[in-house]
Amino acid sequence: MLNPLFKKIIQLIDSFPEIGPRQAWRLFFWFLKQDKKLQKQFVEYFQVLVENLNFCNLCNFPTLNEEICLICSDIRRNKSQLCIVARETDLITIEELKRYKGLYFVIGGLLLPFENKNIVKERLEKLKERLVKDKNVKEIILALPFTKEAEPLRKEIIRILSQFKIEIKTPKKGIPTGGEIEFIDPDTLKEALGL
Repeated sequence: MLNPLFKKIIQLIDSFPEIGPRQAWRLFFWFLKQDKKLQKQFVEYFQVLVENLNFCNLCNFPTLNEEICLICSDIRRNKSQLCIVARETDLITIEELKRYKGLYFVIGGLLLPFENKNIVKERLEKLKERLVKDKNVKEIILALPFTKEAEPLRKEIIRILSQFKIEIKTPKKGIPTGGEIEFIDPDTLKEALGL
């Protein structure tokens, strides 16, 4: 018989995206084998995260205590460029290229049956509101995955953008059909985004 707390922890880990029951158990047992110092540090960091988590009012990227993230508040960023990404990991992947100097907007997912569509719908509304208020945006890079699952989101964003006089760029060559932004190698991504 397993300890009920173990089961609850495994269920939580198993609920993470792309983590199955076996991986959940592996992660759980890995954590148990770490020294007490690392375990306590892990718990402390997550406690700080949970207590102070916020999302940027402009781009939706997670922040701690701030209303505006470090990227959006950076005066050196190009305010006329806005890169729309599906997920936070896509933003990180593009930032790691160290070539894109504009701003971002994180949708937070795709319009999929098993994802929380409410977050996506709320953020699409927020995108519209941002474009109404922010007259600096002249160019949008639509950096969504080239998958059939992303197609409904792509169409909805293009419908929203058609209401504004803004140039829309989409990644061109290099990203294969079915490709996810976060997994594309840096050189291919630079070429696809024209960076």
